[in-house]
Amino acid sequence: MKIKHLIILTILFGCNFFSTREPELPTSTSTSQIPATTPEILFRNFKSSIEQKAIDNYILCFVDQAFLNKKFKFIASANSLVQNPTLNDWGIESERQYFNNLKSISLEGNSLNLTLNNLINTSFGDSAIYQYDYEFNVNTKDISVTGTYKGTTQFKINLDKRNQWVITSWQDISKDNSKTWSDLKGRLY
Repeated sequence: MKIKHLIILTILFGCNFFSTREPELPTSTSTSQIPATTPEILFRNFKSSIEQKAIDNYILCFVDQAFLNKKFKFIASANSLVQNPTLNDWGIESERQYFNNLKSISLEGNSLNLTLNNLINTSFGDSAIYQYDYEFNVNTKDISVTGTYKGTTQFKINLDKRNQWVITSWQDISKDNSKTWSDLKGRLY
């Protein structure tokens, strides 16, 4: 009987069943996302989620129909729409796929840089329109995608049931014959 106990103890303690192990690193990077209780916070979150390549935080900037009965709509720049008809029926899942594709080919570090300037905003209480001139610098493993995308963007935003601002509509307008954000989306969808 003692031999049986000795064998069991040897197996249990010999295999390090009770030893601690090194903690595993998280599988995804953690970034801060402040609840968008003001439009300014919403656009700060939008910009930082892009630059940090944080897909979940990026998607949180858009309307969730569980909290607001509106469907997200993207209106592509006219020239891009002709070249990329898939932009005509663009929704949240299209945003997710485009952003995942962008993230997968972007270089490490600060490879996505967004500048929003010349703010014009109109508020209607629980909704607003925010318009910016943008410059989106993209560095990727694919040199045909790498470049600067410029234009004017108009966001319609709404306050949802959580009392948070979300993007319900996004219109991209070309400017100075530059490549637009719509061109980037059409290329990476």
